[in-house]
Amino acid sequence: MSNMSSEVSMNSEKKKQFGDRKLTDANCVFEHNAWDNVEWNEEQQLLAQEKVSENSVITLSEEALKEFHINAVEKWNKFYGIHQNKFFKDRHWLFTEFPELAPSIKGDDSEISETVPSKSRLEKIKNTRDELNDCQEKQKIFEIGCGVGNTIFPILMYNSNPNLVVYGCDFSSTAIEILKLNPDYDETRCKVFVLDATTENWEPPFREETLDIALLIFVLSSIVPDKYVYI
Repeated sequence: MSNMSSEVSMNSEKKKQFGDRKLTDANCVFEHNAWDNVEWNEEQQLLAQEKVSENSVITLSEEALKEFHINAVEKWNKFYGIHQNKFFKDRHWLFTEFPELAPSIKGDDSEISETVPSKSRLEKIKNTRDELNDCQEKQKIFEIGCGVGNTIFPILMYNSNPNLVVYGCDFSSTAIEILKLNPDYDETRCKVFVLDATTENWEPPFREETLDIALLIFVLSSIVPDKYVYI
């Protein structure tokens, strides 16, 4: 088989990327564990509402809930102490859903997916960053609940703006320590710190109203709703 034929074959076998998995044949519904741009019917909507209601029922005692709130820091530190940076996968799919996180990526870039990018893709990103001049507009991104960097590191990888600064905070000091030990942690483009976002007084390393984007991914669901006002 020729090189060209091999390349065509490999390309045809590539799995569909996020944003391009359209369900056009009901018989193929189990080919992926998620589909894009699916319109729910009334029955599915009601079923989803039932599941939300079931999940909203409080099953713990008041004493257990109080214990979780009082010892939240200890429990999160224990979680990250056990799992380190192995529990969550890096979110390489973010740029399909939120292209503003890495504006230089073209919408049809086939290598942006939930998987780690190829060496050629990483080299392309580096070259793009090197070619941009210092006059490019600054961009500041802040992630609340950054954990060990599963969102931060993909942003640093794909965003070629040389004036990008990504801030990140987390409730767990253990998570922040693990993040800083990552060889991809670059203090010239990233600053992370410990912060309880549910407290009234914040002391972040940036001034108010200077951020371009704020991220909260899988965070609000772990916070008591009456504390949302502080975030």
